[in-house]
Amino acid sequence: MKSTLAVLIALTLCVPAALEAQIAWDAPSLMRPGTPSGLSVLLLDPGQGSGLGVAAGWRHDPAPLGIGFRAGLANGPNDDLSALFGVDVSGSLAKSGTSGEPSVMWWSGAGLGVGRNARVSVPAGLVLGWEARDGGVSFSPYVGGHVALDILTAGDGDMRLDGAVDLGVDLGFASGWMLRFGASVGGRDALAVGVRFPGTR
Repeated sequence: MKSTLAVLIALTLCVPAALEAQIAWDAPSLMRPGTPSGLSVLLLDPGQGSGLGVAAGWRHDPAPLGIGFRAGLANGPNDDLSALFGVDVSGSLAKSGTSGEPSVMWWSGAGLGVGRNARVSVPAGLVLGWEARDGGVSFSPYVGGHVALDILTAGDGDMRLDGAVDLGVDLGFASGWMLRFGASVGGRDALAVGVRFPGTR
């Protein structure tokens, strides 16, 4: 499984460079084994020459259970206001038995970034994550990669393959608050930092 993950990460570094279109809804992925349920609100830098924005995500159950939803707004590459919408699904490939052991899951979904033009994206990825607990604090780093089929509405509606290495960490507290950080590097450079609100499931 680790070799499969390494191959996927290598492939994401070999796909075409970032597309000059709309923001990508799936970057950063913010996906890991145990992605928290409830409402997360994040400050977003979607990269690709875009300005800052804000994104929100919600899920009823922690990943890989259930479905996740996200939406956001940001200044697009042409300084136009752009929106993103997406839905993700996931499944377990290898589950840890104890705290500190890695878990592996796959994830996919569909969504779009829309502004002056639109980009429909269908990603697929693998992610390796850990969770360590000390008292009332949890530390959950993760690393993975994903590729995405992009359908661009500009021009002749080109279809292209893009990808990124995904990494991040969630820091949870006994109160239910969680600090979240995620980044994508490669064809879909992006950065997000924010919080998961307690009691929002």
